[in-house]
Amino acid sequence: MNTNLGQRLKALRKKLLLSQEAVGAQGFVSTPGWIKIENSQRLPSDQLISKLVKWLVQDKYLPAGDQERLRDELLMLKYLNHRSEFVRGLATLYQQTKAGAPVEIEGPSPEAAAARGRRGLKAAASAPPAAGAAASKARGRR
Repeated sequence: MNTNLGQRLKALRKKLLLSQEAVGAQGFVSTPGWIKIENSQRLPSDQLISKLVKWLVQDKYLPAGDQERLRDELLMLKYLNHRSEFVRGLATLYQQTKAGAPVEIEGPSPEAAAARGRRGLKAAASAPPAAGAAASKARGRR
């Protein structure tokens, strides 16, 4: 199992045929922020991971039954790479007790991708930012 959170998120995004802009257009992370996460230059917050997984379920990219498993897997990967040796040790123990396989994402069927108009690849680049992102940006919290 890959223990790099950024690489796992990038592989997940590509498997779902989503662009970095599509993820950024959701409003819980900016596109440049997402790129930094994928390149392991920044760690996502626990809240961001939860919002990401919830969005994947809401938009039918992920079956609802896999929501908790994927969230736990991503959080575990985050803490396996933590700066603190103590936190890494706790995450390793948690990983050993869970011992579950990573959540396998099949990606959209060709019909589902066509029905979405492959919006994840191109349309998100022209989508206006979400209201929450604009308000947060206006407060200077980006």
